[in-house]
Amino acid sequence: MSSAKQQQRVILVNGANKGIGFEVIKKLLEEPSSSTNNLILLGCRDLKRGQDALVKLGSPSNAHVLQLDISSEESIARATNEIKQKYGGQLDVLINNAAFASINESADIVRDTFATNYYGIKTVNKHLFPLIRENGRVVNVSSGMGAYALHDMVDEIQKKYTSATLTEEEIDGLVKDFISAIGTNTVDKIMPHTKLPWLSYSVSKTALTALTRVQARQWSGAKNVLVLSVCPGYCSTDLNNHAPGSRPPAFGADSILYVVNTPKADLENGAFYQDGKKLPQCSECEMDFSKITQDAENKA
Repeated sequence: MSSAKQQQRVILVNGANKGIGFEVIKKLLEEPSSSTNNLILLGCRDLKRGQDALVKLGSPSNAHVLQLDISSEESIARATNEIKQKYGGQLDVLINNAAFASINESADIVRDTFATNYYGIKTVNKHLFPLIRENGRVVNVSSGMGAYALHDMVDEIQKKYTSATLTEEEIDGLVKDFISAIGTNTVDKIMPHTKLPWLSYSVSKTALTALTRVQARQWSGAKNVLVLSVCPGYCSTDLNNHAPGSRPPAFGADSILYVVNTPKADLENGAFYQDGKKLPQCSECEMDFSKITQDAENKA
Protein backbone atom coordinates (compact mmCIF):
# COMPACT_ATOMS: atom_id res chain seq x y z
CA MET A 1 0.00 0.00 0.00
CA SER A 2 2.72 2.40 -0.97
CA SER A 3 0.19 4.92 -2.29
CA ALA A 4 -1.27 5.55 1.19
CA LYS A 5 0.26 9.06 1.22
CA GLN A 6 -1.36 9.98 -2.08
CA GLN A 7 -4.82 8.55 -1.46
CA GLN A 8 -6.78 7.58 1.60
CA ARG A 9 -6.66 3.97 2.65
CA VAL A 10 -10.30 2.87 2.95
CA ILE A 11 -10.77 0.31 5.75
CA LEU A 12 -13.96 -1.53 6.69
CA VAL A 13 -14.14 -3.37 10.02
CA ASN A 14 -17.31 -5.33 10.74
CA GLY A 15 -18.36 -6.18 14.28
CA ALA A 16 -16.89 -2.78 15.13
CA ASN A 17 -19.06 -1.31 17.87
CA LYS A 18 -17.55 -3.26 20.79
CA GLY A 19 -14.84 -5.65 21.89
CA ILE A 20 -11.93 -6.38 19.60
CA GLY A 21 -13.49 -4.62 16.60
CA PHE A 22 -13.85 -1.40 18.60
CA GLU A 23 -10.21 -1.66 19.71
CA VAL A 24 -9.11 -2.14 16.08
CA ILE A 25 -10.93 1.07 15.11
CA LYS A 26 -9.45 2.92 18.08
CA LYS A 27 -5.92 1.89 17.15
CA LEU A 28 -6.43 2.76 13.48
CA LEU A 29 -7.55 6.22 14.53
CA GLU A 30 -4.43 6.59 16.70
CA GLU A 31 -2.06 5.89 13.79
CA PRO A 32 0.10 8.87 12.72
CA SER A 33 -1.71 11.01 10.14
CA SER A 34 -4.75 8.74 10.39
CA SER A 35 -7.14 11.63 9.81
CA THR A 36 -5.70 12.22 6.36
CA ASN A 37 -4.49 8.73 5.43
CA ASN A 38 -7.35 6.52 6.62
CA LEU A 39 -11.08 6.52 5.87
CA ILE A 40 -12.55 4.08 8.38
CA LEU A 41 -15.95 2.40 8.18
CA LEU A 42 -17.46 0.80 11.29
CA GLY A 43 -19.62 -2.09 10.10
CA CYS A 44 -22.31 -2.65 12.76
CA ARG A 45 -25.54 -4.67 12.86
CA ASP A 46 -27.22 -2.07 15.08
CA LEU A 47 -26.92 1.45 13.69
CA LYS A 48 -27.56 3.11 17.07
CA ARG A 49 -24.85 1.08 18.79
CA GLY A 50 -22.48 1.94 15.97
CA GLN A 51 -23.25 5.63 16.38
CA ASP A 52 -22.73 5.36 20.14
CA ALA A 53 -19.36 3.71 19.51
CA LEU A 54 -18.40 6.54 17.19
CA VAL A 55 -19.22 9.07 19.92
CA LYS A 56 -17.01 7.12 22.36
CA LEU A 57 -14.21 7.45 19.82
CA GLY A 58 -14.65 11.22 19.75
CA SER A 59 -16.67 11.40 16.51
CA PRO A 60 -13.60 11.64 14.24
CA SER A 61 -14.29 13.13 10.83
CA ASN A 62 -12.64 10.23 8.98
CA ALA A 63 -14.76 7.48 10.60
CA HIS A 64 -18.33 6.56 9.63
CA VAL A 65 -20.88 3.95 10.64
CA LEU A 66 -22.05 1.46 8.03
CA GLN A 67 -25.06 -0.67 8.91
CA LEU A 68 -24.01 -4.24 8.17
CA ASP A 69 -25.41 -7.54 9.43
CA ILE A 70 -23.16 -10.16 7.89
CA SER A 71 -25.71 -12.94 8.49
CA SER A 72 -28.08 -11.19 6.04
CA GLU A 73 -27.25 -11.04 2.32
CA GLU A 74 -29.79 -8.25 1.92
CA SER A 75 -27.92 -6.17 4.53
CA ILE A 76 -24.59 -6.96 2.86
CA ALA A 77 -25.94 -5.85 -0.53
CA ARG A 78 -27.24 -2.58 0.96
CA ALA A 79 -23.90 -1.91 2.64
CA THR A 80 -22.06 -2.62 -0.62
CA ASN A 81 -24.25 -0.08 -2.44
CA GLU A 82 -23.69 2.47 0.32
CA ILE A 83 -19.92 2.11 -0.06
CA LYS A 84 -20.31 2.70 -3.80
CA GLN A 85 -22.56 5.74 -3.34
CA LYS A 86 -20.88 7.46 -0.37
CA TYR A 87 -17.28 6.30 -0.16
CA GLY A 88 -16.00 6.01 -3.71
CA GLY A 89 -16.84 2.34 -4.19
CA GLN A 90 -13.38 1.13 -3.22
CA LEU A 91 -11.79 -0.61 -0.24
CA ASP A 92 -8.16 -1.22 0.63
CA VAL A 93 -8.66 -3.35 3.73
CA LEU A 94 -11.62 -5.50 4.77
CA ILE A 95 -11.46 -6.87 8.32
CA ASN A 96 -14.09 -9.56 8.95
CA ASN A 97 -14.29 -9.40 12.73
CA ALA A 98 -17.99 -10.04 13.37
CA ALA A 99 -18.70 -13.36 15.08
CA PHE A 100 -21.29 -15.34 17.02
CA ALA A 101 -20.59 -17.83 19.81
CA SER A 102 -22.59 -19.98 22.19
CA ILE A 103 -21.95 -23.04 24.32
CA ASN A 104 -25.54 -24.03 23.54
CA GLU A 105 -25.51 -26.54 20.67
CA SER A 106 -29.19 -26.51 19.71
CA ALA A 107 -29.97 -26.80 16.01
CA ASP A 108 -30.99 -23.12 15.77
CA ILE A 109 -27.84 -21.93 17.54
CA VAL A 110 -25.65 -24.05 15.28
CA ARG A 111 -27.31 -22.55 12.20
CA ASP A 112 -26.89 -19.02 13.58
CA THR A 113 -23.23 -19.70 14.34
CA PHE A 114 -22.38 -20.82 10.82
CA ALA A 115 -24.65 -18.17 9.27
CA THR A 116 -22.37 -15.51 10.76
CA ASN A 117 -18.94 -17.08 11.19
CA TYR A 118 -18.69 -18.93 7.89
CA TYR A 119 -21.47 -18.26 5.39
CA GLY A 120 -21.73 -14.60 6.43
CA ILE A 121 -18.05 -13.89 5.88
CA LYS A 122 -18.10 -15.85 2.64
CA THR A 123 -21.00 -13.70 1.41
CA VAL A 124 -19.37 -10.45 2.54
CA ASN A 125 -16.23 -11.37 0.62
CA LYS A 126 -18.24 -12.24 -2.49
CA HIS A 127 -19.92 -8.82 -2.51
CA LEU A 128 -16.94 -6.73 -1.46
CA PHE A 129 -14.02 -8.35 -3.26
CA PRO A 130 -14.86 -6.46 -6.48
CA LEU A 131 -14.37 -3.24 -4.48
CA ILE A 132 -10.91 -4.19 -3.15
CA ARG A 133 -8.17 -2.12 -4.79
CA GLU A 134 -4.91 -3.44 -6.18
CA ASN A 135 -2.66 -4.71 -3.37
CA GLY A 136 -5.56 -4.69 -0.92
CA ARG A 137 -6.07 -7.06 1.99
CA VAL A 138 -8.90 -9.21 3.29
CA VAL A 139 -8.42 -10.22 6.92
CA ASN A 140 -10.67 -12.95 8.32
CA VAL A 141 -10.64 -12.98 12.12
CA SER A 142 -10.58 -16.68 12.92
CA SER A 143 -9.56 -18.47 16.13
CA GLY A 144 -7.13 -20.99 17.49
CA MET A 145 -10.25 -22.91 18.47
CA GLY A 146 -10.60 -23.79 14.81
CA ALA A 147 -7.14 -25.37 14.80
CA TYR A 148 -8.00 -27.31 17.96
CA ALA A 149 -11.26 -28.54 16.42
CA LEU A 150 -9.46 -29.71 13.28
CA HIS A 151 -6.98 -31.63 15.44
CA ASP A 152 -9.90 -33.48 17.06
CA MET A 153 -11.46 -34.55 13.75
CA VAL A 154 -10.97 -37.96 12.19
CA ASP A 155 -8.06 -38.28 9.76
CA GLU A 156 -10.24 -38.42 6.66
CA ILE A 157 -11.82 -35.04 7.41
CA GLN A 158 -8.50 -33.51 8.49
CA LYS A 159 -7.06 -34.43 5.11
CA LYS A 160 -9.97 -32.80 3.31
CA TYR A 161 -9.64 -29.52 5.25
CA THR A 162 -5.88 -29.36 4.70
CA SER A 163 -5.85 -30.41 1.05
CA ALA A 164 -3.91 -28.08 -1.25
CA THR A 165 -6.72 -28.40 -3.81
CA LEU A 166 -9.61 -27.75 -1.40
CA THR A 167 -12.53 -25.80 -2.92
CA GLU A 168 -15.26 -23.60 -1.44
CA GLU A 169 -17.83 -26.21 -2.48
CA GLU A 170 -15.94 -28.89 -0.55
CA ILE A 171 -15.82 -26.70 2.57
CA ASP A 172 -19.58 -26.12 2.21
CA GLY A 173 -20.02 -29.91 2.14
CA LEU A 174 -17.91 -30.40 5.26
CA VAL A 175 -19.89 -27.68 7.05
CA LYS A 176 -23.22 -29.24 6.04
CA ASP A 177 -22.02 -32.64 7.27
CA PHE A 178 -21.13 -31.16 10.67
CA ILE A 179 -24.45 -29.31 11.02
CA SER A 180 -26.28 -32.51 10.09
CA ALA A 181 -24.25 -34.47 12.66
CA ILE A 182 -25.29 -32.00 15.37
CA GLY A 183 -28.91 -32.52 14.39
CA THR A 184 -28.64 -36.33 14.49
CA ASN A 185 -26.40 -36.40 17.56
CA THR A 186 -23.61 -38.14 15.63
CA VAL A 187 -20.78 -35.62 16.06
CA ASP A 188 -18.70 -38.41 17.59
CA LYS A 189 -18.28 -39.83 14.08
CA ILE A 190 -16.52 -36.59 13.06
CA MET A 191 -14.80 -35.69 16.36
CA PRO A 192 -14.72 -38.91 18.42
CA HIS A 193 -12.94 -37.74 21.56
CA THR A 194 -13.25 -33.96 21.56
CA LYS A 195 -13.77 -32.10 24.83
CA LEU A 196 -13.86 -28.63 23.30
CA PRO A 197 -16.51 -26.16 24.45
CA TRP A 198 -18.17 -23.89 21.85
CA LEU A 199 -18.00 -26.78 19.42
CA SER A 200 -19.97 -25.16 16.60
CA TYR A 201 -18.05 -21.91 17.03
CA SER A 202 -14.79 -23.85 16.86
CA VAL A 203 -15.73 -25.79 13.73
CA SER A 204 -17.02 -22.61 12.08
CA LYS A 205 -13.53 -21.18 12.59
CA THR A 206 -11.97 -24.36 11.16
CA ALA A 207 -14.04 -23.70 8.05
CA LEU A 208 -13.15 -19.99 7.99
CA THR A 209 -9.40 -20.64 8.19
CA ALA A 210 -9.76 -23.13 5.34
CA LEU A 211 -11.85 -20.65 3.33
CA THR A 212 -9.07 -18.10 3.75
CA ARG A 213 -6.56 -20.46 2.13
CA VAL A 214 -8.91 -21.21 -0.75
CA GLN A 215 -9.77 -17.57 -1.44
CA ALA A 216 -6.12 -16.55 -1.19
CA ARG A 217 -5.40 -19.01 -3.97
CA GLN A 218 -8.36 -17.79 -6.02
CA TRP A 219 -7.84 -14.06 -5.67
CA SER A 220 -4.10 -13.43 -5.42
CA GLY A 221 -3.66 -13.24 -9.19
CA ALA A 222 -6.60 -10.93 -9.81
CA LYS A 223 -5.47 -7.78 -8.02
CA ASN A 224 -2.48 -8.94 -6.02
CA VAL A 225 -4.76 -9.12 -2.97
CA LEU A 226 -3.62 -10.75 0.27
CA VAL A 227 -6.21 -12.90 2.03
CA LEU A 228 -5.18 -13.78 5.58
CA SER A 229 -6.69 -15.25 8.72
CA VAL A 230 -5.71 -14.17 12.19
CA CYS A 231 -6.37 -15.30 15.75
CA PRO A 232 -6.76 -12.40 18.20
CA GLY A 233 -6.08 -14.71 21.13
CA TYR A 234 -8.38 -15.51 24.04
CA CYS A 235 -9.53 -11.97 24.75
CA SER A 236 -11.98 -10.63 27.31
CA THR A 237 -15.14 -9.90 25.28
CA ASP A 238 -18.88 -10.47 25.40
CA LEU A 239 -18.32 -13.63 23.35
CA ASN A 240 -16.77 -15.39 26.38
CA ASN A 241 -18.51 -13.37 29.11
CA HIS A 242 -15.15 -11.72 29.90
CA ALA A 243 -13.85 -15.01 31.20
CA PRO A 244 -11.09 -15.24 33.81
CA GLY A 245 -7.66 -15.66 32.26
CA SER A 246 -8.58 -13.84 29.06
CA ARG A 247 -6.38 -11.02 27.82
CA PRO A 248 -7.33 -7.41 27.02
CA PRO A 249 -9.09 -6.95 23.67
CA ALA A 250 -6.45 -4.36 22.75
CA PHE A 251 -3.97 -7.25 22.45
CA GLY A 252 -6.33 -8.95 20.02
CA ALA A 253 -6.52 -5.75 18.00
CA ASP A 254 -2.72 -5.65 17.81
CA SER A 255 -2.71 -9.23 16.50
CA ILE A 256 -5.16 -8.25 13.75
CA LEU A 257 -3.37 -5.03 12.82
CA TYR A 258 -0.09 -6.88 12.40
CA VAL A 259 -1.43 -8.50 9.23
CA VAL A 260 -3.00 -5.21 8.13
CA ASN A 261 0.17 -3.13 8.35
CA THR A 262 3.08 -5.55 7.86
CA PRO A 263 4.78 -5.29 4.44
CA LYS A 264 3.42 -7.82 1.98
CA ALA A 265 6.83 -9.44 1.50
CA ASP A 266 6.84 -10.44 5.17
CA LEU A 267 3.49 -12.26 5.02
CA GLU A 268 2.40 -15.53 3.41
CA ASN A 269 -0.83 -15.27 1.45
CA GLY A 270 -3.53 -17.53 2.89
CA ALA A 271 -1.67 -18.11 6.16
CA PHE A 272 -3.01 -18.02 9.73
CA TYR A 273 -1.35 -15.62 12.20
CA GLN A 274 -1.42 -14.63 15.86
CA ASP A 275 0.68 -11.92 17.50
CA GLY A 276 2.92 -11.64 14.46
CA LYS A 277 3.64 -15.36 14.18
CA LYS A 278 2.32 -17.87 11.66
CA LEU A 279 0.22 -20.61 13.25
CA PRO A 280 -0.49 -24.13 12.02
CA GLN A 281 -3.93 -24.83 10.61
CA CYS A 282 -4.23 -27.83 12.92
CA SER A 283 -2.92 -28.02 16.49
CA GLU A 284 -3.61 -29.75 19.81
CA CYS A 285 -5.43 -27.73 22.47
CA GLU A 286 -3.47 -27.13 25.67
CA MET A 287 -6.01 -24.81 27.30
CA ASP A 288 -8.06 -25.85 30.34
CA PHE A 289 -11.74 -25.18 29.69
CA SER A 290 -13.01 -27.11 32.72
CA LYS A 291 -14.07 -23.94 34.54
CA ILE A 292 -16.27 -22.69 31.74
CA THR A 293 -19.82 -23.10 33.01
CA GLN A 294 -21.73 -20.08 31.73
CA ASP A 295 -23.21 -19.69 28.30
CA ALA A 296 -21.58 -17.01 26.18
CA GLU A 297 -24.24 -16.39 23.58
CA ASN A 298 -23.32 -13.17 21.84
CA LYS A 299 -22.75 -11.52 18.53
CA ALA A 300 -19.84 -9.14 18.09
